[in-house]
Amino acid sequence: MSLATAYIATEWLWNKPVLADLAAKIAPPVPTRRPFAMDAHGQVRIDEFYWLRDNSRSDREIIDHLERENEYVDSTLADTKGLQQVLFEEMKQRIKQDDYAKFPYRKGPYYYYQRMETGKQFPIYCRRRVVVNDTSSVSVGDKMDESQPEEILLDANQLAAGYENFRVGAFEVSTDHSLLAYAYDTSGAERYVIRFKNLNDGTLLDDIIRECSGDIAWANDNETLFYLTKDSLDRPDRLWRHRLNQSSFEDATLYRERDDAYYLSLHKSPSDRFIYLHCRSAETSEVSALDANRPNSSWKVLLPRKQGVDYDVCDRENYFYYLTNENAPNRKICLAPLSNPDHLEELIPHHEKQERIVLEDFRTFVNHLVVLQRRNGLQEVAIYTFDKNLLSSPHLIHFPEEAYSLSHLSGEYHSSVARIEYSSLACPNSVYDIDLNTYQMVLKWRQGILHTRLQDYVTKRLWAPSRDGANIPVSIVYKKDLFHQDGTSPLLLEGYGAYEISNDPVFDSGLLSLLDRGVVFAIAHVRGGGELGREWYEQGKYLNKKNTFTDFLDVCNYLLEQKYSSAGKVAISGRSAGGLLIGATLNMAPEDLFCGAFAGVPFVDVLTTMLDDTIPLTIKEREEWGDPRQKEYYDYILSYSPYDNIQHKKYPPILVTAGLHDPRVGYWEPAKWVLKLRDCKKDDYPVLLKVNLDGGHFSKSGRYDRLLEDALQYAFLLQCWGIHK
Repeated sequence: MSLATAYIATEWLWNKPVLADLAAKIAPPVPTRRPFAMDAHGQVRIDEFYWLRDNSRSDREIIDHLERENEYVDSTLADTKGLQQVLFEEMKQRIKQDDYAKFPYRKGPYYYYQRMETGKQFPIYCRRRVVVNDTSSVSVGDKMDESQPEEILLDANQLAAGYENFRVGAFEVSTDHSLLAYAYDTSGAERYVIRFKNLNDGTLLDDIIRECSGDIAWANDNETLFYLTKDSLDRPDRLWRHRLNQSSFEDATLYRERDDAYYLSLHKSPSDRFIYLHCRSAETSEVSALDANRPNSSWKVLLPRKQGVDYDVCDRENYFYYLTNENAPNRKICLAPLSNPDHLEELIPHHEKQERIVLEDFRTFVNHLVVLQRRNGLQEVAIYTFDKNLLSSPHLIHFPEEAYSLSHLSGEYHSSVARIEYSSLACPNSVYDIDLNTYQMVLKWRQGILHTRLQDYVTKRLWAPSRDGANIPVSIVYKKDLFHQDGTSPLLLEGYGAYEISNDPVFDSGLLSLLDRGVVFAIAHVRGGGELGREWYEQGKYLNKKNTFTDFLDVCNYLLEQKYSSAGKVAISGRSAGGLLIGATLNMAPEDLFCGAFAGVPFVDVLTTMLDDTIPLTIKEREEWGDPRQKEYYDYILSYSPYDNIQHKKYPPILVTAGLHDPRVGYWEPAKWVLKLRDCKKDDYPVLLKVNLDGGHFSKSGRYDRLLEDALQYAFLLQCWGIHK
């Protein structure tokens, strides 16, 4: 039987409690209850599972419990093993296994790229020399000369050998292209080791720097490197300078951020002229700059931090360029002389609210300024040409699909070619080069997808009305010949809605395995995200957070009214802060609305976490959720925090994931939530917890391992819909 034929073979059991009928060979874990009292504002909350938190991640009793949770998942889903294997093989056969992981990009005298090899989990980092090294003559028609010898700089497969979890973080080549500095993490805890490699002879240097954040920046002397380390709460708080062939114990501490709400990050400017140190809280930022040609000189604060003002910076010629929200909620661009960096002059003004234009990202070129902006929620590219320090009117580049995503704006500073990556729910990741003089756009590469007719899929953008009058964007995709707008289709609804992050529709080849079985997939771009600008975000944070949850329910109801699905045929999904959305929505929703739910590394014990300064991210996150040490915020968070609001009612089958070494959402939050759900709910549907005992927040690291995880999640959801093949 062909894959295409196998996809269609389905069995519908809508009215049966499908997963409840699966006979687990073992009972769910029932750990000891140890009531722990938490007193705030004169109110006492009792948490019987508080003891599951272990900061060391080594308590044997807790590890044994998490292992039993995994055994319970395996037992409950034992009858789906065949389906999981079918899904895995489908997803694996669909991808071009020897494709690029990162398409070749020009950097000085080389093209750098990442490629995959069939059967291998991780990318191989390579480069080839450019025949004519003149970045000012770069054109959109340029191609890497594959007759030039390939240099393998780093084989992540070799480095990952022996580790269950492995990720390469920063990968930075020195200014003269003779040295490589790279960072890697083997635990999922996001604490990196930095190593150095001589690219002339392939030897590793003796220098080793441990316990880093993963950010790296080279000075232009090719022997000095800057990096960051973290404090005990996993906050990047210190800037260091390292000189090659020197012990890291001799490195100089250049800066320590003492405000626990601020996190450091580090990068080099596209011009290679400056290194920027960002100090950023959830609402405020401050950037310091260092002359990359003078690594021993002093760092200079460009714009001192001002509460509520967030900005990013680029440089060009004799000016700094700022993308800032000061008196401009949807951002504006200003410039200031290098010699007087706080003397700002407006260059691109803030757009009036009714235009709904948000400036998201920008990049300076020697003769151009390129801005990635969003108009009514859809992204576009605006190209400006410099005449001295004056700008031309923008040339706008739009894209034809109704819903899509643009990302990774890049390009050589001295060239007139910008690069952008494009993707949609029906279009694989694509790399475009844009000629900044003629505006010609050339497709350079598109992710290879095999055994698939992409024209068979339809993606749309809808607007769903909320209960308070807002219009909520919705991205949707389905397979044409399997969809009938009559309410019979299964629906998977995804959401996020936090941190002003736009949850844009991007291509996922694994999702095709659901679409090919008749599933409709939709993303609800709820308030709390950044899709419609700062106001959209602020309407879904602090004391407006419940708008995020009601928006999600309103989108679901709208899709049912429009006959995309029906009550009882809807599954919901979200990760991290999106897991909070899933938890809150499950508590609020009618019992018969959802047939299943997936919550990945969910942030579900909001109140307890926001009251505890010893948990990573808490202090910074109070600018997102509010500070429950204040009674008003305490009461509001208590009213929606999923762990505190579990109802004595029926819940659908739920699959939850956690990472033991997750530094962002402690594994104990999903672990406790699952136990309390089992205690309180009034049904026999399973609540499952799959724990990655070797990983962190971002799931498995190898590409085939990730497919196996996806296969388990999809098999679970398909069972919820009554689809068994």
